[in-house]
Amino acid sequence: MRDRRHLVPYLLLLPPALLFAVFFIWPLITLTVISFYDYSRMTGMVEVFTLKNYQRILLDEFYLAIVGHTLQLAATTAVLTVVIGYPVALYLTVARPRARAAVIFFILSPLMISVIVRSFGWVMIVGPKGLLETLLSAVGLPGGNILHTEAAVLLGLVNVLLPFVVLSIATALQAIDPAVPLAASSLGASPWRNFLSVTLPLSLPGVLSGVLIAFSLASSTFVTPAVLGGSQFKVLSTMLFQQAVVLQNWPFGAALAITLVLIVLMAVTLQFRLVERGRYKAVFQ
Repeated sequence: MRDRRHLVPYLLLLPPALLFAVFFIWPLITLTVISFYDYSRMTGMVEVFTLKNYQRILLDEFYLAIVGHTLQLAATTAVLTVVIGYPVALYLTVARPRARAAVIFFILSPLMISVIVRSFGWVMIVGPKGLLETLLSAVGLPGGNILHTEAAVLLGLVNVLLPFVVLSIATALQAIDPAVPLAASSLGASPWRNFLSVTLPLSLPGVLSGVLIAFSLASSTFVTPAVLGGSQFKVLSTMLFQQAVVLQNWPFGAALAITLVLIVLMAVTLQFRLVERGRYKAVFQ
């Protein structure tokens, strides 16, 4: 019996490992295989190995522009959510319990509503005759109808992803030993210097995690760009839907999906490298 105890952790990991393999690894392998198939408008998917789908993505200026637009949108969303979320997370570390509970409820409340409902709610705010246009016209300012623009998509994405970033940064800030900033203050550091030299560097793992979450989700989201951006707003997720569902070109849709997965994997790898480099410097400095 004692010799078999070391098998207990592996037995406990077996069910989730099987679920992960069946519902993630195997579909991903299947998707990768399909991405190398050909496509014919007459017969549909042709099981012949070809690189034309990836050549189309990498060599066609139209699809290269879509990849670049997806990266730009995801990066901008990540930066905006961190800029907005960091002060909120910083406030959560010093707020009283009631105020902290109220802020957390306010931050998490959008997660109780479907992304589709929230996106259509933003349509009522930034669309024609919406709340934003009504308020601006009341004070004599033009504009307000920003529906089907990148600004509308960014508003929707920041609203959706802000809770994840705030919680990620707040967790890193709460893990900081209070004695460290106090020691810096006792040595003559001003509050601003204390923040730049102590608090911000120690919270960078949480910031990087928040950036990764926002970037990954923003680069792969479909509902918000489709609703707030309109049919002319092209990103990888909307093109994937068009190719796989509307045009039934599954091989090219699979190639777009694999491209999106590779982008997220590169972002994850970069985040791990930055975190490990920060730990390495912290140990040897």
